[in-house]
Formats: sequence, structure tokens, C-alpha cells
Amino acid sequence: MKSLTTRTKLFLVFIAISIIPIIIVTINSYSSYTKIVNQQVSVVTSNTIENSLEKIDGIYQNIKRITLTFQQFSTIPGSPTVADQLYKLNNNKNAGPYDLYLARRDMQFFFNNLILSNDYINGIYLFLPDGKSITYTINNTDLHFGYVPLKDDWYKQTLHQKGGLYVSNVSTKPFIINAQPSVTFARAIYDFNTHKLLGVLMLDCDIKIFQALDNDIIPNMTNLSLVNNKGLILYDNTLSKIGKTLPKYYQGKLSSNHGGTNQEVKDGHLTVIAPFPDNNWNIVASIPMNELYKPYNLSEKLIIYISITCAVIFILLSLLLSNQLTRPTIELSKIMRTNKQLKKVSNDKYLNRKDEVGILYTEYNNMIEAIQKYIKESYQNKLITLDSQMKSLEAQINSHFLYNTLESINSIAEIEEIESISIMTKALGDMFRYSIKTESELVLLNDEIDHVKNYITIQNIRYDNSIDFNLEIPSKLSSCRILKLILQPIIENSILHGLEKKKMKGTVKIKAYEISQSRIVFEISDNGIGIERDKLSDIRNFLQEQPEFKELGKRSKESIGLKNVHSRIALYYGLEYGLNVESEPNKGTTIKICVPKIE
Repeated sequence: MKSLTTRTKLFLVFIAISIIPIIIVTINSYSSYTKIVNQQVSVVTSNTIENSLEKIDGIYQNIKRITLTFQQFSTIPGSPTVADQLYKLNNNKNAGPYDLYLARRDMQFFFNNLILSNDYINGIYLFLPDGKSITYTINNTDLHFGYVPLKDDWYKQTLHQKGGLYVSNVSTKPFIINAQPSVTFARAIYDFNTHKLLGVLMLDCDIKIFQALDNDIIPNMTNLSLVNNKGLILYDNTLSKIGKTLPKYYQGKLSSNHGGTNQEVKDGHLTVIAPFPDNNWNIVASIPMNELYKPYNLSEKLIIYISITCAVIFILLSLLLSNQLTRPTIELSKIMRTNKQLKKVSNDKYLNRKDEVGILYTEYNNMIEAIQKYIKESYQNKLITLDSQMKSLEAQINSHFLYNTLESINSIAEIEEIESISIMTKALGDMFRYSIKTESELVLLNDEIDHVKNYITIQNIRYDNSIDFNLEIPSKLSSCRILKLILQPIIENSILHGLEKKKMKGTVKIKAYEISQSRIVFEISDNGIGIERDKLSDIRNFLQEQPEFKELGKRSKESIGLKNVHSRIALYYGLEYGLNVESEPNKGTTIKICVPKIE
């Protein structure tokens, strides 16, 4: 766990002393006032929703009354009622359009009175048991010609009610011409004496029947919906959710409400669910609490503003004091963490102080000065040793080869007078000039390959052209720079220990390729006698030994050859680079040299 800084600890102490009392007083005041406001808001909201519910329920009861008493309506006292008209039509098996027209004419008076006294009714539709209909509508609406409702779902459900009131969902009825979204109320009409079906009454009502819901609510902030017991929205004050289902959260609340108005506050919204007493409708209202609280916010804001002002003042004072007391130590700790170049502190503001801060800064500068002196001496000694050992290793590489080459030149000069002496001498001179170049330890790959070619030229003269030399170097690698004199010793090793003992024509192959964007591998292979397994294991173990700094100029027999090249590469590039030897007896040897790609 991360420990707190001294500044943070001081700051927290100051905060605890000053802010905690303010917070306690503020919370108590705010809590008491909020409790009172919540009670007032709850009462006002419940009353508002109850008023809306009573208005809609009044309309519902009016429609219920109309559909119940409809069959008893008559034009004038003593004239035939609707039930009489329906009974007459049902008993007349030959009743045709003219009979329906006469019945409609007789009932037109009270049809018209119903529509004029209830402006939300779009049309009155009376269906006989055989599907024939008598209609009275406004707004250029009517049934589609030939419409028979006997197989429609609404008709079946109305009959299933056995005289009860059926209420449809809000939708556009496909069987009505020029239909708009509406809700229909339907009831089956039965003969009082025989209980025989006389017909089905359907009232098509505009959705403005529900606009009484909007009258008492708070505008532009209340989301109010009229839903059935299945959660289907019959009406909402935004007119955008009609026909959709309530979210699952509200459906759960709806199913768990067993009567009475239910209120709940969640996620900043007050949700009110109020059921209708005589049907399966419910009013679901969601009101943002912040909007309800706006009339009461002034006092709350005043309490909060005063508390915040006091808290800010105390926080600023605490921050100022804690910073002032801890700034010198914080700055010194930052310097110690980031001072990778070991620079001394030059801030006289703290260095000239006579207290503990001045002592800390002065002693830190003394420590940096001592470290710089030690590092300088250590690096100088190590660089001298490394440079001397590198030069010593490089100088050892060609000693035995030059001896053999000079012996060959001498023998040829004494026995034969041929052009090969000139070729061998030129190649040897080029090799000498390349070996003593001191401009840089890194050379172009092309120059290193030329040096190898000179060596092969000399060896082919020595061994009577019995060595084939194959070179596979991609042109894009020719300009890369590698450590000088790392290829020729490996080829010399292949000839002396692999091909010379074979006593027949042999092949040496150099192949270069990239294994990544930053590494190159040189693969030097021969088809000589190979290396025995035990000896190969010894060589690999020997190569894995880390190079060490030794006495300047010290030589050892094991430093020549593979180990010499491997040590130079490891010292120059790092321990992750160097040689890898693979060999099989009587099949040949392959040595891989891994170096970084430098352009």
C-alpha cells in the first residue's frame, strides 16, 4: 500500500480540524429540510395523479353507462327502443338495406345526441348477429363497404365478455375509412327475457378522451402513461409511446402493485402508479425530482453555498500551509528521483538556509560530487582495460595463418617461377592493410567480404584450387557495418579443422540474412570431417563462458579462433550476440554469427 506524503498528512490534519464540523452541521440542516420537502412533494404529486385518475375514470363510467343503457334508448317516450329495433331486425329474415336504413333513421336522433354530448366519440357502430351493421359517424369516417366483424378478434372478445365492456388498445382500426388512432369500447346486447344475442354495440373514441390526464400535471417534465394490466401503453402525454410496452422495471412494479397508489424514488425520478377502481387500467407517472424540488431549492442552495464557501476557504488555507511547510523536501525528493545525470542542486534559496532544509540540500550536493568522482574513475579504468583487451585479441587472430602463408610463398619462390606468387603477394598485402586499419572497429560488410576473398585466394594457391567458395550476400546488406575481422577466422577454422583433414576437394559457403529488423546472421558452413559430439559439446560450453577483463596484453592459447571471435563480439555488442556451432561427423560444420544490424 502506497504511503501518504508528508504534505498530504499535514493537509488531511488541517482538513479534519476545519472541514469535518462544517460537514456535520450542513448534513444535519440539509437532511431536516429535505425531509420536510419530500413530504410536501409526495402529497402534491399524489393529489395531482388522483385528480387525473378521477377524471379519466369519470369518462370511463360515462361510456360504461351509455353502453349499458343503450338498448333502452328511444326517440320519444313510447316509441320503439333500440332493443325493439334490433329484435325486429333479427326476426325479419328478409331484412335488407332498406330495413337497416329505416332503423338508422329511427335511432338517428339519440345517436346524434350521444355524439354531440360526448365530443370524443368518432362513431357509433351497431352490428347484428349476422354481421350486418348500422353506423352513425362524423369526420368522414365509416365502415369499409362489406365489412363483417364476425371473425375479428375484438368481436370475439366482446362476445366472450358475456355482456361486459370490452376495451381495445389504442390503434388505427383497419376496417374504418379515414381512421385515426383511437380506442374502441364494445358491449354485446342481449334480450332481457330470452338472453338471446341482439347485437354488438361499438363506440369508436378519439384518444383525446385521455387528454384529461394532462390537465393537472406539471407540463414539460412529467412522463405520464395510461397502461393496461399487461403493460401496454394506451396513451401517454408525449403521444410517442402509444402502443408500446412499458420498460421491464415499470412492468415489475405494475405486477407487484395490489391496489392503492404506490410511490417510489429511484435514479432521481419519482414514480407513481395509481390503479383504476373498475377496470384493469393504471396510471404510471415518472417525474424528475429536481424539477419537483425547484420551488424549494432556494433555501437548500443557501445552506449549501454557505457551507461550500466556508469549506473552500478552509481548504485553501490548509493547502497553502501544507505546501509552504513541505515544499523544500518535496522538491528535493523530485530531484533525487529524476536526477539521472547526477547534477548538483543550484537553488540558492534552499542552499543558503541555516535550518535543517539547508543542511539537506548541502549534503545532497556533497553526495552527488562524490558519486560523480567515483563513476568517472571507474569508467576510465574499465574503458582502458576494454580497449587494451580488444586490441590484444584482434592482434592475435592472424599469427599462425601469416606463418603458414609466408612459408607457402617461400616454398613457391624457391621451386617455381609462376604468376601465382604475384597473386598471393597482392592478396597478402591487401589483408595486411585491412588488418591494421584503425579508423573504426566497424567496417562495411563489403570490405569484410573482400578480406575473406583475399584469404580464399591465398588458400586456393596453397591447396591447389581444392577449395570452392560460395557467397550468398543480399545486396541490401552490403552497406551494413559489422565488427572487423570476424568472418575470416571462422573460414580459416573451417579449412584447417574441416577441409584440410578431408584430403579431397571441399566447399566453404558464406550466407547472410536478416532474422529481424535489427539482427543479421552470417552462416559459414563447410562439408569437411565435422566435429565429434563430445568435442562439439566442449566447444559450446567454452563459448558460453562470459568474456572477462584480464591483464593488459595477456595472451592465452585458447584465445585464438572461435573463442576469440565470440569474445570480441560479446565485448563489443553485448552478451546476447555471438557464435553458435552446429556439426555432424563426416558431414560438415556450420557456424552462425549473430550481430546487430547497423547501417
